[in-house]
Amino acid sequence: MKNLFYAFFFISNLTFAFDTSLKGFIALDALNYEKIQDKDGGASIGIAVLDLKVFAEQDNLSSAIKLNIDGNLAVQNTIFEEAYASYRGIKDWKFTLGKGVVKFQNLHWGAVENSYLDGGSILGTENSWRKVNGKAFISATYGNRSKGYLDTVSFWGDSSEIQTDEQGNPFFVSSGTGTLVSPKFVSAYSMQNVTAFNTSKQLGFANKLEYYKFDNWTLTAGQVFYKNKLQPEASYGVDFGINHDTDKYELWIDMLYGFTSKAPFEQYTTLAKNEYFIQMGSQYHFDEFWSVIANTEWLFVKDRAHDYTSVFNVGTIYYKADSKYVEKSGQLVNSTSFKFESAIQYKLSKSSFITSGACYERKIAEKNGIKDLSYIPGVYNANSEGFKVSSSVSFWF
Repeated sequence: MKNLFYAFFFISNLTFAFDTSLKGFIALDALNYEKIQDKDGGASIGIAVLDLKVFAEQDNLSSAIKLNIDGNLAVQNTIFEEAYASYRGIKDWKFTLGKGVVKFQNLHWGAVENSYLDGGSILGTENSWRKVNGKAFISATYGNRSKGYLDTVSFWGDSSEIQTDEQGNPFFVSSGTGTLVSPKFVSAYSMQNVTAFNTSKQLGFANKLEYYKFDNWTLTAGQVFYKNKLQPEASYGVDFGINHDTDKYELWIDMLYGFTSKAPFEQYTTLAKNEYFIQMGSQYHFDEFWSVIANTEWLFVKDRAHDYTSVFNVGTIYYKADSKYVEKSGQLVNSTSFKFESAIQYKLSKSSFITSGACYERKIAEKNGIKDLSYIPGVYNANSEGFKVSSSVSFWF
């Protein structure tokens, strides 16, 4: 897979006269005020989102690079958030290889926040199936808008892998002596960033069908699957979306069900997590310049944690989970999050907008059937509420 990845990029750049273009998006927080229950509120002014993407195209070949400008560039292989090449030389087909977004969801922006599936939350959420981004993938797409549908099938893997020895045993980030009496305390797996995934260690599958045959309506259905060598069970999700877009208004609906199971010491680990998500929103245009936006989202997550009470060994070395895992050992947490947003948008020009609005969010969580707890291990802002008032300027270029 790694050799194929490099070969594809080499071939896609053999030509000398690519047509190139630079596109980007920037959102500036003119004034945001955010307040979470029992915490001090605060205002922020600055850059909210910064995206920059370079496209190159010639004949049936095209490529794109999206710079990870607002990410952590100190981590190896993260300077590019997306880097892929596509081939369209066969009628109605497109083949893509590289790093980027794996398509299966009907993602849609809210009013003043991203959706829960794209990390938009005042209180924070525990859902695992968010935007599948920054992944190494190969995909094939059949169809186009004139046919009335697009169907994309992808095989993908994470951009980081758990380091293992020759027997497949994982390496740990740990401290201590490693004896039965005094075991090493494990805080995480030892990870390595990779430019191409190895199917003997991990494999993902995704499919997204987009259907356009009804006037102004777009229907989407997607599914995703992922398994690495150490996971107890495979993770999977299904997503259904509806968009209706006219000159006067836009309506969007998205629904997702997902199941996640991770190895005991992976980031955001879970033994078994079920999640249910619904988003509904609309934007109504009064005239060429003014519009109003409303968006609401609901998320339910049922999360069963691993049991970390026992000592285990790998070869002659003994290990035990450190305190951050033991604290939530075996717990079952049910959490419900919902938010309501509304905003007024003014169109400055063809590709620039001023958006002003407000968002209210609430989270209700219980641990092992016990309600109204002010603290639950691994749950952000359990049983609290928050609100945000926002005014921002957005530019596409």
